[in-house]
Amino acid sequence: MKKITALLLALLMALSLSSFACAEEQPTLVRFWHNRSSGANLEACEKAVDEFNNTIGKEKNIFVEATYQGGYPDLYAKCQLASQTEETPTVAVIGNTYVVNLMQDDLLVDMAPYAAATGFDVNNLLDCFQQIEGNTDGHLYSLPYVRSTPVLYYNKTIADELNLTAPNTMEDLENFARALTLRDPATGEITRYGFEVLGDFGFVNAAWLWELGEPMLSTEGTSPALDGTSMLNMLTLWRKWVDEGICRPKDSANASSTASAMLVQGKLCSYMASSGSMKNLLKSMEEAGYELGVVYQPSFDPSKRTCEVGGGQLTLMAPGNDEKTLAAGWEFLQFLMSDKQVFNNSMATGYLPITKSVANYDKMQAFWAENPTYKVPFDQMMNYGVCQEYPSFPDLQEFIANIEAACSYLIQEQSITPEQAVQQMKDSNAHLF
Repeated sequence: MKKITALLLALLMALSLSSFACAEEQPTLVRFWHNRSSGANLEACEKAVDEFNNTIGKEKNIFVEATYQGGYPDLYAKCQLASQTEETPTVAVIGNTYVVNLMQDDLLVDMAPYAAATGFDVNNLLDCFQQIEGNTDGHLYSLPYVRSTPVLYYNKTIADELNLTAPNTMEDLENFARALTLRDPATGEITRYGFEVLGDFGFVNAAWLWELGEPMLSTEGTSPALDGTSMLNMLTLWRKWVDEGICRPKDSANASSTASAMLVQGKLCSYMASSGSMKNLLKSMEEAGYELGVVYQPSFDPSKRTCEVGGGQLTLMAPGNDEKTLAAGWEFLQFLMSDKQVFNNSMATGYLPITKSVANYDKMQAFWAENPTYKVPFDQMMNYGVCQEYPSFPDLQEFIANIEAACSYLIQEQSITPEQAVQQMKDSNAHLF
């Protein structure tokens, strides 16, 4: 009897130890919510996650589960909703202009203590990313990830056939577009547009307002562009191009996808969009038999040239995450910010290298030497960049939405004048100031 009892006890202890071991072997789950939907962007994201899980994750018993959650507005809304449930992300890619709102709602973790404890060099971030809301005064609420500047993509093959030089100024752009625009001789219908300005006002158009001396917003919380004449002057020029037919009116939905498709089809010769789509566009143009040209966003005055630096930031989410999970999330963030991963992300897509060390990384330098097109947005950022989230304005999304609503009437429907568009912008945004 004693022997049977001893055997039973031994069996129970073995089962108990086995269960404990299984529990210990369960990796710490890091939910990673991102906006990288397809093509080169999704491939770069998945490659990084797989490499982490097979190296550091395997070593430290961490598993990153990556989930596409839509564009920046969708991600922002889902993170807010998730804070009230148990299915919260650990790491999320938040649109740069949304970060301040999540900070105000206490949904983000200040990563400065993690950085200090692990020796992460915050000063290695490019200076502009250390000066944004949440990353000053010893805090670190977000890390740059998929950041970009708008560049002018153009059909170099057609431009070369017409002996046209890529535009540098707005006057150049106007002449460039006029020479490239084609009409059907019989009907007068436009069969090929010279260029298009997409409906991304806070990214493309906002840079022109800086150049005109009256930016969209000021550090005092006013709108110099609406109070002065820069908004009116820019809108007047834009509408003039549309009326002449050299500028295609922007689409209300899927504008960037439609523009890129038309560029590949030879129906549109140029447009301004994020450098983050460069790799996909280079591939598509080559397959269509065209060479893609990439230059700086044309400027009103090159001596005052400005470009907006937009995109997504990496954040560590507070709700629903215990200290063990947050520490695991920080391990993944450090991995993404390593020289190798920053280089891989930039090289594979067209997004900017966002650290000082990668700008001087031997592999980055060699890649740029062989592929100078990819260096265009980086040089533009370093020489003329202003982070899109500067100056900080909590109601920025509503402000831009109201501006773009007026632009729809002005540019798409062409039912109001530039003067009426500016007045509509003033009226719809008055309560924000």
